[in-house]
Amino acid sequence: MTDVAKGGPSLAPVDPPLLAHLDRLMEELHAQVPKALHDWDEEGIHRARVATRRLSAALELVKPVVAKKRRKALSRVLRKLRRRLGPLRDADVILGHLQEIGGGAAKHRAAVEWLVGRLVEEREALRQESARRVGAAQVLADLGAWHPVREQVAEARDALPKLLAESLHLQLDAFVEHAGRVVQGAAETAHRDPHELRIAGKALRYTLEMAVAQGSELPASVMKTFKRMQELLGAWHDFVVLADKAMAVSLHHLLSHRDPALQEEVFDLARTTLRRSARELCQFAKVWSAKGQQLAGVIRAAFPLSAAPEREAVSETQTDRGRPDSGAAAAPAASPPDAPSAAS
Repeated sequence: MTDVAKGGPSLAPVDPPLLAHLDRLMEELHAQVPKALHDWDEEGIHRARVATRRLSAALELVKPVVAKKRRKALSRVLRKLRRRLGPLRDADVILGHLQEIGGGAAKHRAAVEWLVGRLVEEREALRQESARRVGAAQVLADLGAWHPVREQVAEARDALPKLLAESLHLQLDAFVEHAGRVVQGAAETAHRDPHELRIAGKALRYTLEMAVAQGSELPASVMKTFKRMQELLGAWHDFVVLADKAMAVSLHHLLSHRDPALQEEVFDLARTTLRRSARELCQFAKVWSAKGQQLAGVIRAAFPLSAAPEREAVSETQTDRGRPDSGAAAAPAASPPDAPSAAS
């Protein structure tokens, strides 16, 4: 085909680089969902869950340029899958930490063995409950809701750099604020919420990944330092959840009635894990105090806010043309594996 006005070949618009990143995440889901829902593969569960989070972050990013109906359809699928995989992933992580603790200090061995036995039973019940729900094939079919979203992201290619810059500044401001509270709380007794900090960190990390995928450049040290911070926050969360779970399971099984001595050992294990969670949080505070402001400055400098005209919000009547399953298929490229960390 030729362009009649210019007499040359007409070129189809090139997809923005961010779409290749999102296509890889969809490919990751297609590869990992069967492993997660059929084989209970720990790595498959972890990677599928992280992919849903990254894609949900992408939907939040493109909210101004993708029609609500299209976003909600995909968001619903991702949310259901993430909630289904969440308890399975949590069980795997807790059991992994318990086995690590049980292989160390002998004083916790009895409590660990008892908890592992109860949690293996709980995980099996979770797997059976999941098996009664829709199968992997239906989940993958439902993920076809990506195609109408993809179509509009491609159409909004020119708006993506500004969206990314605006989102990064807002998320960085939130992360800096929460980090400051945690650092202050580590030194004093101020109000702090490490969980909110952890959530803000995830949102910022996923958006940074999208910005880099779109072509922005960041020093490797920025992502390395930020990943280290997230690992510390993830470890804090893991050990808090382990302590809570130990207490909840012992209460559920009336352990203090049936075996008071073992209940004391479970208490001691919970205290140990809480102390370990506090150490992880203190280590985060040290890293942030040493490198946080510099890291924030580099990110802000790399993504200056422009004074471009405000974009027009997408409306249903302007954009929801054609069949809801229309749009380009996901690219066949495979996503690089994520490290199996609960901090992701």
